[in-house]
Amino acid sequence: MEKSKYALVTGASRGIGKAIAIQLARDGFHLLLHYNQNLEQIKEVQRNIHALGRLSHLIQGDFNTTQEIQKFIERVNDQMAQASILLHTIVHNAGHATSNGFAEADFEEFDLLFNANVKAPYFISQSLLEKVEDQGRIICISSGVTRIAFPHMMLYSMTKGAINTMTFTLAKEVGKRGITVNSVMPGIIDTDSTADWLHTAEGQKNAAEMSALGREGQPEEIAQVVSFLASEKASFITGHNLDATGGSHL
Repeated sequence: MEKSKYALVTGASRGIGKAIAIQLARDGFHLLLHYNQNLEQIKEVQRNIHALGRLSHLIQGDFNTTQEIQKFIERVNDQMAQASILLHTIVHNAGHATSNGFAEADFEEFDLLFNANVKAPYFISQSLLEKVEDQGRIICISSGVTRIAFPHMMLYSMTKGAINTMTFTLAKEVGKRGITVNSVMPGIIDTDSTADWLHTAEGQKNAAEMSALGREGQPEEIAQVVSFLASEKASFITGHNLDATGGSHL
């Protein structure tokens, strides 16, 4: 891979996003790293990337409102113009989750999740599409909850269902340029955001019961899937919502 290839990864400061950013750096990519509040954590990710001999740029962005999403897009455009670069890959990983059920969700929470999980990836893709190279990649992190009914995660599932629809529809839109669009649907992954309940006896039991493999996944396992989709090996795969739940739907 040519070292001049750049990837934008949103939500890169921790968890799955961090693993994706570091894996892409291993694959030869330079990185545009989005973060919101976790400045020290994203700096650590940046140090890891630089240790691999890759370049990276930090770009802050709050995806909770339309105005802040627009500001982030402007910052990305400014950084790309300053560095005279195009993007090969966009990875939409940032987002919010909720465990509030159908009756508990309110207007504010609804807007928060749809802004971060749907509006941000939609308009980032729309705004940056002309700056994605031909034969480039757009990869969305969706969720396995789109395939199983979890009433307490209905709102979150709805946002990820929208991402799955965007995936196969946008693939048709941009295919003439050789750009592929795919999503990855993780299952239960061991990250700092799941640790409070997953690292309990009940959490371990639930994770084992849900997965055909009898365990939770690791962020690096999702990063490997993204690595494949960003590579030339996946050049004829597009519009696909790839299950990476360890067989939770079986």
